[in-house]
Amino acid sequence: MRNRAADYFHDFHCLAGACPHTCCAGWEVVLDEETALRYFQVPGALGEKLRSVIQADADGDFCFPLRGGRCPFLNEENLCEIHLQLGEAATSVTCRSHPRFIEDYGAFREITLSAACPEANDLLLGSRETLTFPAWEDEEPAEAADPWLEGLAALRTRMLSILTDRQVPLRRRLTDFLLLAWQAQGLLDEEQGEALGDLAWTWEPQALDCGAGPGLFPGALRALEELEVLEEDWRTLLRRGEETAPVRGDEVLLERIACYFAFRHLLKAINDGDLLGRAQLCVLAVLTVERLTPVCGGLGEALRRFCREVEHSEENLAALLETFWQREELSLACFFRELSLWYKDDCP
Repeated sequence: MRNRAADYFHDFHCLAGACPHTCCAGWEVVLDEETALRYFQVPGALGEKLRSVIQADADGDFCFPLRGGRCPFLNEENLCEIHLQLGEAATSVTCRSHPRFIEDYGAFREITLSAACPEANDLLLGSRETLTFPAWEDEEPAEAADPWLEGLAALRTRMLSILTDRQVPLRRRLTDFLLLAWQAQGLLDEEQGEALGDLAWTWEPQALDCGAGPGLFPGALRALEELEVLEEDWRTLLRRGEETAPVRGDEVLLERIACYFAFRHLLKAINDGDLLGRAQLCVLAVLTVERLTPVCGGLGEALRRFCREVEHSEENLAALLETFWQREELSLACFFRELSLWYKDDCP
């Protein structure tokens, strides 16, 4: 099967006990059933602790409830007792895969290193080169894919090429990114997914009159504040973002962030047909991270917090996709008006 990931993927190494923001704190550790049942058979003191800690959560899944905000098996050196005593293979699927988001599309597989992970975050923002997504083959056989996946993948390639055209101001690129997604959504709504590939290669940028009215902020920050949170100070940061004057971010690094989100999210439209909503999610992420950079103390920390609070919650992602067509302050027109505020000043 063909695998694809960002060009820094194979440079990643877990920082383990040296990580400044361990993934074993703040998140309840959910166990796959196979691992949980195996833990019930572990002998000795570790087995006794495992059996005393494992519980079923509200969804009926096995989990390790946090103690003082930390996994009960995270020791004083920020190392996992299970890993130390039984080996990495004995940890749960969640623990073994983090910080990887793995999407299997049948014909190929894509892997994203979550920017909520400090090491992955540093790799993403540690280069000013155009972000690329090379592929490699493994021995696992591919499966049949959705018939319009090929066209959707071609469309994403075109959308990534728009994002990485550094001859154009970033906000104009983000506008074109959304305009192409908007036109493609029309094809999907008309069940013409097979035409996405043709659109990818024939689409041309167009003039846009987004009319009068508000931009995306502060409405977007208030919508994010209403979502579920892991850490309560996230809401404080969002409120401070409302009160802080916007500052232009580093376009090269913001471009890399945009490509990160586009690679991770756009093809997931194959599951429900909502390409435009996912394109809006990508742009919202870029603009919110830029907006929160001054209050978070830097671009990397703003990105890490956004990914931790939003991108790691399927409930929050689903709520945002629904909000884009339900709430006027997150409408496509508000996106276009927000983006037009600065890019017109940059155009000749």
